[in-house]
Amino acid sequence: MILNDMQKEVVYSNERFLFLLAGAGSGKTRVIIERIKHLISTGVSSNQILGLTFTHKAAKEMQDRIGNKDVRLQTFHQFALQSLKHNMNYPYHLFKEEESHFSKEHLLSITKHKNSYFKTKKPKIYDAYENYLRKYNLKDFDDLLIDFYKLIKQQPSVCLYQYIFVDEFQDTNLLQYMILKRLIHKKTHMLCVGDPDQSIYQFRGAQSKIINEYIRDYNAKVMKLTINYRSNATIIEHANRLIKRNYRTLKKDLVPYNESTQNIKSYLFMQLEDETHAIIKWIKDFIKEGIKPHEIAILFRQHHRSYDLVNNLKTEGVNFYQQSDHHLDDCIQLLTVHQAKGLEFDVVIILGLESHHFPSAHTHQKELLDEERRLMFVAMTRAKKHLIFTHVKYNAYMQRQKPSLFIREAGVKSKIYKQEETKE
Repeated sequence: MILNDMQKEVVYSNERFLFLLAGAGSGKTRVIIERIKHLISTGVSSNQILGLTFTHKAAKEMQDRIGNKDVRLQTFHQFALQSLKHNMNYPYHLFKEEESHFSKEHLLSITKHKNSYFKTKKPKIYDAYENYLRKYNLKDFDDLLIDFYKLIKQQPSVCLYQYIFVDEFQDTNLLQYMILKRLIHKKTHMLCVGDPDQSIYQFRGAQSKIINEYIRDYNAKVMKLTINYRSNATIIEHANRLIKRNYRTLKKDLVPYNESTQNIKSYLFMQLEDETHAIIKWIKDFIKEGIKPHEIAILFRQHHRSYDLVNNLKTEGVNFYQQSDHHLDDCIQLLTVHQAKGLEFDVVIILGLESHHFPSAHTHQKELLDEERRLMFVAMTRAKKHLIFTHVKYNAYMQRQKPSLFIREAGVKSKIYKQEETKE
């Protein structure tokens, strides 16, 4: 694929500080890789380049595509831990959530407190938790960043890089931004890449407003990638329509490269079992048409909404996979929307579009509703060719459920599913 004009502008830019507003499916990873290759070709030493990502998978993919082991591409936590071990005696073990007695809710409140650099209210459980870590000589992921921040504050020369790249910048928390500021020296160039419309980790401390702070703090030049190479024109049109409902300081409309159209379908089912049978039928039909099973994804807001489908897939002998780290060729993928971030599929079926489920029942403030809407936008923009919404009128207790407002906001009309209908 040849670079488009917007991509070239970023790859060859001489700006010291850049923010790349990169829409879903716009080839941002390729731009980062091509810019790194370009810098090396102009004489920049490989060991003067640092790339920070949010997942091991993203770091490995970039490393493989660049084909240069001397370029340091790591997650924030990997980078922090390696630097700590290299520069000081750091004899700790990593805390494992599954081996402790602390609840998910407690751990989430602690991580938010730590990654705000102790600016939020201290959770009640905090002291007991810290005593537990000390007793077993443990550090959690946030401790790695806190200790690393203290190290580079005291010894600024331990991490000197000429070019720094930060991927998924919309998911950065305050502590990570404090670290980035400490990594910037007189000759440092920085490119941060992100999309505020895909900021979906507010619940664990991510703040997309950090993008605006970075632009202001360093007078960073804003560049945009708006051509979407993934989804057909219909999907892009409806995804744009949905996300426009949010308050956005950095605005952009995705433009489809693929101008083909394929209607988004939205079906209302009376009961869960009707929805389940229809989804299994669609899966079998798509596979008959030649779509590979791993190119089919069923997405949902929370795991419990997929239980009925999971049980029936097992009964029907349909192979499926429930983790986003890697796929098996003969398996369809069952994922929460958070797990599906960064992935793409020929077929996406978003189930459970009921008002209490997606958006989540806990969403009353506008800020939280905006986050749920971004989550729906992420779900929709995973689809390349086919996108189907489903919702159910009566839950397992025969209580009536309203359809999600996101169906209407996306400009899609639901119809009652009839047994003889196909997915077309």
